[in-house]
Amino acid sequence: MKQWAEKLNITLPECERCGVCCLCATPSFSYKKLLEKAANGDKFARDFFSVFIPYKNLDEARKISEEVVNRTIKSCQDGINDVHEEDLVFYHCRHYHFEKKCQIYEDRPEFCRNFPGSPYTVLHKNCVFYNWAQDCKKAYNKINADLKELKKNKKDLENMKEQKRFEDLLKRLKNLKNDKYKFMLLVPSMCIVSPAGSWLKKQ
Repeated sequence: MKQWAEKLNITLPECERCGVCCLCATPSFSYKKLLEKAANGDKFARDFFSVFIPYKNLDEARKISEEVVNRTIKSCQDGINDVHEEDLVFYHCRHYHFEKKCQIYEDRPEFCRNFPGSPYTVLHKNCVFYNWAQDCKKAYNKINADLKELKKNKKDLENMKEQKRFEDLLKRLKNLKNDKYKFMLLVPSMCIVSPAGSWLKKQ
């Protein structure tokens, strides 16, 4: 998250602890994959399960934020999210309280501190990071558009140089009267006496 802010020069806002990410979270792994990673000692997976409890179904998560659930499902359908729709599971934090907010805020895990991690994370519109994410995406899209334009300009310039080379070659041909030398100029590699490096010049 900090890398996005620094590279795009867009100031990060301070978290207002609205709790949507705590009560309607879904990682970029299926439940089964996350369990496998935890069993193999993966730190993120183990930390995640130490904090988050899965909802029984999507309807339970919708009661917290229907908007986030529906937009996450859409990201699965559009192929943006690596998790398939049927494998989608939402979680809630065991340490979040509606009145007391995060009860382990000073000692919260690293993935909580780094949230949202990327501006392409599905965020609730009331989240303080939502507008920041929109600004990041606009800036990133502009950089990509500028890069495409630069590549196009580079190709155009290369084509112009190539065209200029052929124009110069044609100009030189017009100045030659002898057909034999015209052929030598066009295809020097096929000539016994090459104008590029003829052995006769050394005699």
